[in-house]
Amino acid sequence: MRHVLAIVNKELREYLLKPGSISWGLVFPLVFTLAFIVRFGDVDHLAPGLISISALFATTSFVSSSLIFERRLKTFERLLLAPIRYGEIVLAKVLVASLFGLMVSLITLVLVKYFMVYPVWNWPLTILFLILANVAFSAFGLYIALAVEKPINVMTWLNLLRLPMMFTSGAIESLTLFPRWFLVVGILTPMTYSVDGLRYSMLYYYDVVAPLYALLALILIATTFMALSVRRIKALY
Repeated sequence: MRHVLAIVNKELREYLLKPGSISWGLVFPLVFTLAFIVRFGDVDHLAPGLISISALFATTSFVSSSLIFERRLKTFERLLLAPIRYGEIVLAKVLVASLFGLMVSLITLVLVKYFMVYPVWNWPLTILFLILANVAFSAFGLYIALAVEKPINVMTWLNLLRLPMMFTSGAIESLTLFPRWFLVVGILTPMTYSVDGLRYSMLYYYDVVAPLYALLALILIATTFMALSVRRIKALY
């Protein structure tokens, strides 16, 4: 655990203010949220989706930005040579990205809460889903950053995956409004479980995925992508 905390401390100091973290991780989700608030005013149904979008972009931007710089400067290889397990490195990177994502998604939650008509139904459950969503998205972003061979192409691939998620997860429009075959796409979208989980904890209803299944799915997504990240590091190095 000492190694994990040391890496977390290093990552926060070195990468918190990197352009990629600020632009895609902080500015974009907040501007996106404010745009919807100004446009619609009543954001109760949109709130879980806007918070999930903030968490997705914040976590994946932070973890990918740190890995891009480390792979380009060859400092990631030096980290792998240290007497640290690959699993500890993956855990540290997921943890620090989750902390950044949690900060951004909490800011988004405060923004949307001010404009919501109804109060948040269950605060502890909302925070739990926020934490799980940020961990799952961090693990997802880390794996994509490792899977793409050229670091310069990481953000391109991330955006190719993140932007469609905004529409296939029910974050903007309920999946129940689409044809039934589209629900299959929604079930395969990781952000769907964050959106429906937060929708239940905040508004006491869900569209497609029951809260227990959403919670278990987020845990499964996080552990799966963390395991895949460890495997990818072993394959690369």
